[in-house]
Amino acid sequence: MLRCFDEQEDARLRGQELNLAIVDAADPDHVWGKASLYDVDLDEARAAVACWLAPHARGRGVATRTLRLLAQWAFDSLAIARLELTCAPDNVASQSVAERCGFVREGVLRSHIRFKGERRDTVVFSLLPGELR
Repeated sequence: MLRCFDEQEDARLRGQELNLAIVDAADPDHVWGKASLYDVDLDEARAAVACWLAPHARGRGVATRTLRLLAQWAFDSLAIARLELTCAPDNVASQSVAERCGFVREGVLRSHIRFKGERRDTVVFSLLPGELR
């Protein structure tokens, strides 16, 4: 487990990745999930964003608010010109969050990644500055 944290810290220090805990401001010891800015390429002004929530945090607008805040920060602080969000084709909740934030569905990458011992398709969304809702 510590190796994973070491790798994440190394990626953060290189400016390639940022992993954040999502917590309730009223109870910061209670973790609701995780948000990530990853595959950061400042030369290309491009990055990917992701958000995962524990079951108890879902359906409250937490993912939408988190992605909006992280996207705005990436645009303003890092001068990112394109954010990408990917998810499984059957992950309707993540697709809905992406669309509420203004992400545009670009298509499906067939047999894109390994997942649970098999190949899985991935839906790709993008968000450009000025499109954030």
